[in-house]
Amino acid sequence: MINDFSGKFDFLSNFCECPVTIGGTTYKNSEAAFQSMKTLNANERRSFAQLSPSDAKKMGRKVTLRPDWEDVKNNIMYEVCKAKFSQNPDIAELLLDTAHEELIEENAHGDTYWGMTDGIGENYLGRILMRIRNEIRGFDAAAATDAAVDWIRRYFEENGSPNTKAVIGISGGKDSSVTAALCVKALGRDRVFGVLMPQGKQADIDCSRGLVEHLGIEHTEINIQKAYCGLMSELESRLNVSQQAKINTPARLRMTTLYAVAACIGGRVANTCNLSEDWVGYATKFGDGAGDFSILSELTVTEVVGIGDFLCLPYYLVHKTPIDGLCGKTDEENLGFTYALLDDYIRKFDDLSSRPEIKNKIDRMYHLSRHKLAPMPKFNFKNS
Repeated sequence: MINDFSGKFDFLSNFCECPVTIGGTTYKNSEAAFQSMKTLNANERRSFAQLSPSDAKKMGRKVTLRPDWEDVKNNIMYEVCKAKFSQNPDIAELLLDTAHEELIEENAHGDTYWGMTDGIGENYLGRILMRIRNEIRGFDAAAATDAAVDWIRRYFEENGSPNTKAVIGISGGKDSSVTAALCVKALGRDRVFGVLMPQGKQADIDCSRGLVEHLGIEHTEINIQKAYCGLMSELESRLNVSQQAKINTPARLRMTTLYAVAACIGGRVANTCNLSEDWVGYATKFGDGAGDFSILSELTVTEVVGIGDFLCLPYYLVHKTPIDGLCGKTDEENLGFTYALLDDYIRKFDDLSSRPEIKNKIDRMYHLSRHKLAPMPKFNFKNS
């Protein structure tokens, strides 16, 4: 994580003194360029060209504010930052050198919109910088979002009626959040139905509730604890129940619940797995690995986060650290390597030749988990 945009990382700040040309005017820094866009008055805009960052910020409070500012300010910040890095290749290289580090504009003056204070905020400047970094690396979140939305619409046109709903298990993490948001964008919130499925008490259930509230989608909460305990009790009366059964059964009960809900309301169940997790087998067969349609299965964790940031989903959901919910460890602690490293290996940015032990581990996990994604093998009598 990089949360101090000064010193070594001052190039991330809009106060970095590097020229930016936008709208036909060259400004001494991106803060001046951004502040100038608050007005539609051409003369007022030009007056920002030679201002220092602090003077530009002060001047920005005095200009004739354009009436659509609140609607366009995020896009303008993106365009200004994009111009800054595209026009200054040396700092673009520095941005790339931050690899997959989370970029947070931590500040002490209470700006929880562009940055964060005491870990609270939406960090829109950090999101924009990470989006631009992804684009330099070759992933365009805007284009991926548009393509995903078009694909969802086509799927529902071909596999349902105008009233068929997307049914999504809402865990409160990035995958279910991005899946639900894409479905809302494609179908409208009235055709997206969220299902919250705690097992007894769920420590992060507020994240799930926060997502459905943010999206404004219809939802229900179904606790699987009684079903799980009932099934385990029956199994234990007849068998020695393995740890694997205890771990995988909740995921399969949740998928059963989603299909029951889909049958009640007329829906199609969304699979919310991403490519990175599928690559190493982090899905339960016929549990969270099931579904009628899958939006994220060809997108890495890094790319899913990029789309979530592009869609302006709450920061605490998109950047929530994934935890297995069983032993209290994070996914990355269990894996023994980061998703960022895995994503680079998948996308061939890093062949891991310098870390053969991790390469071998990933390859082994990949081959052992292929059966989870392959079609069920079937005996072909005619060709036997």
